[in-house]
Amino acid sequence: MRVNEIYREFREQMDFYIVYIQEIHPTDGWQVPANERDEVLFTQPTNADERAEMAGVCMLNLKFEMPMLLDNMENEVDLKYAALPERLYLVDALGRVVYRSRMGPWGFDTEEWRAAIEGLAAG
Repeated sequence: MRVNEIYREFREQMDFYIVYIQEIHPTDGWQVPANERDEVLFTQPTNADERAEMAGVCMLNLKFEMPMLLDNMENEVDLKYAALPERLYLVDALGRVVYRSRMGPWGFDTEEWRAAIEGLAAG
């Protein structure tokens, strides 16, 4: 997976995190045929423990290597960063967003993200 390769390449120079936000395609919400076909069938978590359990399943199934954080049940990160359904971000040492991908999955451009990381790492 390309995000893992980029993480391995730059992890000594900066911190990386995945933030697990609310479930985009829960069975008790907007389900998509691809999830049904792939048997990715989960209800929307109702508490932090359920969200943590789903995040763990996500980490294992998608083989993510970088550490994962959980958004709170008020979905603060999701709302503040317009993260739904998925986005790539780069935040500098001062806490400024210096790169934000277009909305995923179509805007999930790992090469564009990598170029931004490389630029920040170069100083």
